[in-house]
Amino acid sequence: MVLWLGKGLVGVGLLALAHAAFSAAQHHSHTRVTEKGCEPLPTDIVLQTLLAFAVTCYGVVHTAGEFKDRDATSELKNKTFDALRTRPSFYVFHYPGRGLLQPSDATRSSDVSASSSDMCC
Repeated sequence: MVLWLGKGLVGVGLLALAHAAFSAAQHHSHTRVTEKGCEPLPTDIVLQTLLAFAVTCYGVVHTAGEFKDRDATSELKNKTFDALRTRPSFYVFHYPGRGLLQPSDATRSSDVSASSSDMCC
């Protein structure tokens, strides 16, 4: 489907939904003025609302583009085993308690430059 046609359907559907909402509000105010009580909406307003909703949904679905396959194997079949096992959310680049821990005197005197470069972040 052509992209502009889908966007046009969304626009027409939203305008029709707005018109149906306005018609329903007018009907509600008319029933209050005439003191008829709770009358149900006329059939034409209900049908216009349902048709406009269907046209809007159709336009949105066809404007959205290609959907991805829900099958996980289709995305994972091109990855290596090492790439599957990585968990970037568990990487720790800076440990906040590291500055509180003091190394022993032997490692402090031998590796002062290495420990200061580790704590730069």
